[in-house]
Amino acid sequence: MDRFELVSESKKKRTTSMNTNETDFETHIDDIVKAIGDKLERSVIVTELKRYVEEYGIDLATAKESIVRKHYGNPGALEMGAEKLLAQVGPGENNVQFKAKILSVYRKEITTKEGAQKVLFEGEVGDSTMRMRYSYWSDQCDFENGDVVEVLNAYSKSWNDRITLNINEGSMRKIQDEELEKLDLGAAKATMNQAGEEVELVNLKPGMNNVTVKLRVIDVETRSINVKGEAKTIFGGTVGDKTGTCRFTSWEDHNIIAGKGYKIENGYVKEFNGPDLQFGEYTKFTEIDDDDLPSLQEYENGVQYSLAQLDERNGASDAVVEGHVFNIREGSGLIFRDKDTNRLVRNGDDRKNADPDLRIKMIFDDGSGSCTAYLNREITEQVLGRDLNSCLEFVKENFGPEALVEEIEDALLLKPLKLRGFARSDEYGLSFFARSCEAAAELDVPSVARQFLAALEG
Repeated sequence: MDRFELVSESKKKRTTSMNTNETDFETHIDDIVKAIGDKLERSVIVTELKRYVEEYGIDLATAKESIVRKHYGNPGALEMGAEKLLAQVGPGENNVQFKAKILSVYRKEITTKEGAQKVLFEGEVGDSTMRMRYSYWSDQCDFENGDVVEVLNAYSKSWNDRITLNINEGSMRKIQDEELEKLDLGAAKATMNQAGEEVELVNLKPGMNNVTVKLRVIDVETRSINVKGEAKTIFGGTVGDKTGTCRFTSWEDHNIIAGKGYKIENGYVKEFNGPDLQFGEYTKFTEIDDDDLPSLQEYENGVQYSLAQLDERNGASDAVVEGHVFNIREGSGLIFRDKDTNRLVRNGDDRKNADPDLRIKMIFDDGSGSCTAYLNREITEQVLGRDLNSCLEFVKENFGPEALVEEIEDALLLKPLKLRGFARSDEYGLSFFARSCEAAAELDVPSVARQFLAALEG
């Protein structure tokens, strides 16, 4: 029997197995749905899986993993983990399975990398061992305080030894569990801050209400918007305290003056490239003289954060970070953007209506965490020592963009940098968009190499 006949025979066996186990087939579809979320209709997944197995002769496990990877899902979610108590969950775990009682649920809005608004839900869950924070990545939530749930394929993140469980849509369901239903874990909190509690800017989280904070107004600008057909003027800008800065939006004219210090009562926090402190009709402003508040001049060079801090607080509108470049990612160097939308034109797409551009997309690490950092055209030209036209000529001379990427790697890989810009954290992780870039402290090569290898092994 030749090779073609062997492959054909293998396909027949797999096809027969597929057709005679419809119940198992549905289970495999369920697994894929859990791993990729709502990116595909169920019928599309069925068609793709059948084509992989019946036409291409690929085994089920490989076919499922291929589909999940193709649609940017989590292949690890295809494997079920052993059920754990909350106290047994550590930081950085995948495939976490547990049962718990929901103690609080509140809605949160974030802005994705593409600029779209996305909704998720956060709160606390608890079992007999402890309470723990969670994020439920869905724009609708059918769960309430007191519900007992079973969660599959969660993953955990940690900052300052505080663990948060991340739960994808479709991975949580209500169950009956008498012990958990009777469990008294204390009163649930509707928000993450006590009513009227004074907080520092670094601890602001989207979803907080009735916030009290002492701050200095760094700058103020007015903006005209349309509300139900009527023009309205709102006020925005930047405020700061000794822990950092953040954006603010005031929906009423509170006579906010740049440079002055205020005690703000009854503010609330929303999401826009990090926490956005909001002032409404009932927000109270009291002018203060506070020596603990930095002067305007002290904010000129920016406030330095660790990447872990930025990830925990969902980003910042103006931040300085120092770290090392560990990887230059695909999509760096010469790119093309649609003339009308400015969106990236992918390889193979029509470039007739596109303009060339430059950028660098890299993995940046400071020891506390990592992010995807983006350097714009101006900074990329500075790194390469050539402008866009020169880069276009260089690409033509070298018959492709690969040589340009190699120059970027030579210039930046494992180099220490100081970046200033804005950051945001969403379901895709922490992203940093640099407005400026300069060399940082000298690199401790052995230390960074050990850190890099440890990250790879982890």
